[in-house]
Amino acid sequence: MIRWDVPGAFEVAFTTREGGVSEGPYASLNLGRLTQDPQPNVEENRRRACAAVGADADNLALNRQIHSASVHRAHPGARGEPGDGLWTDAPGVPMLALAADCLPIALVHDGKLAVLHAGWRGLAEGVVEAGVAAIGGVDAACIGPGIGPCCYEVGPEVSERFARDLTRNRRLDLWTAAERASRRAGAHVVERLDLCTACHPELFFSHRRDRGVTGRQGVVGVVTS
Repeated sequence: MIRWDVPGAFEVAFTTREGGVSEGPYASLNLGRLTQDPQPNVEENRRRACAAVGADADNLALNRQIHSASVHRAHPGARGEPGDGLWTDAPGVPMLALAADCLPIALVHDGKLAVLHAGWRGLAEGVVEAGVAAIGGVDAACIGPGIGPCCYEVGPEVSERFARDLTRNRRLDLWTAAERASRRAGAHVVERLDLCTACHPELFFSHRRDRGVTGRQGVVGVVTS
């Protein structure tokens, strides 16, 4: 786990692939159910992720992620609503956004917390801005591990959706795209982990590196009081 030391009554952690019970290409802390990993393994891994932030996995809220800019209020134990962001101001409702090259992002403002799944489509369509709007502003943002500008080769149909300087040698810089979106939305504090999921097979799952046969990490967060 990589913890975000954010001021306020929040516990937020970006997971790695370490510390779980799954095996093979999903070893070991796979949090994604839409894989060939046995479901009891995934549920135990999710329980461990929630425990790491002091939360009850029975209350865990997740989206059915669709690469959109939709952000919903989290409800205890609610899973499967299409979207790519969740927010809450209620204590004890853990939220999880999954990723395996896309960016997991956390936002905080005035006692409210949002977690986002942001790939190039979500960033281009405004998922960061939607997350900020959902919580009424943004005091700080943290951009978690995702595929880096070292590895993320894209075509012109993708690069043209972003500022020209974000693509060099056909490689798109999602980290900077997310930072710019956060700052445009009002964040004065933006932390970046700048860890490439494709470059670190010992630490992270990567959809592109592993050709789709891989697990999911993400960001888990809870309001504590």
